[in-house]
Amino acid sequence: MQHILDKVVTLKKKYDTTNPFEIAGSMNVNILFHELGSLKGYYTYIRRSNYIVINSKLDEKMKHVICSHELGHNCLHKEFAKYTPMKDYMLFDMSSKPEREANLFSAELILSDDDVLDAINSQYSFQTTASMLNVPLELLDFKFQALKYKGYHFVSPFNSRADFLKK
Repeated sequence: MQHILDKVVTLKKKYDTTNPFEIAGSMNVNILFHELGSLKGYYTYIRRSNYIVINSKLDEKMKHVICSHELGHNCLHKEFAKYTPMKDYMLFDMSSKPEREANLFSAELILSDDDVLDAINSQYSFQTTASMLNVPLELLDFKFQALKYKGYHFVSPFNSRADFLKK
């Protein structure tokens, strides 16, 4: 997990933002929006170019989450994508190491420790905290895992499900 946390810190400092669209643009990652049916997005590497493709039918909240997740693949798993596109049907899947890593990357990028800890200290419920931070419950669960790794002593009342995006 430490390599993921370090990578996110480096990107935040280098690009002075947590916006995945801005970071991807600065890294020359092409972002495309297309109708993808039930698929929410994917990352691929074609002819020495990086692409994040996001379903144009998603709401802005999910586009942001998908972009940060796929940016995680760009930063952590580019070699895998040279052989096959990394599609989001595995998003939030705890059984796939690359997907778990991209989820942790996404949570760490778009959710600040301070914002999450402030909500917890204000006694907001897990669901209310996710809603206030404009993220799915699963992403907040991944942030809790990162905070636990950093030494905070609390447990998420929610367990991320592999089939989250099938709903």
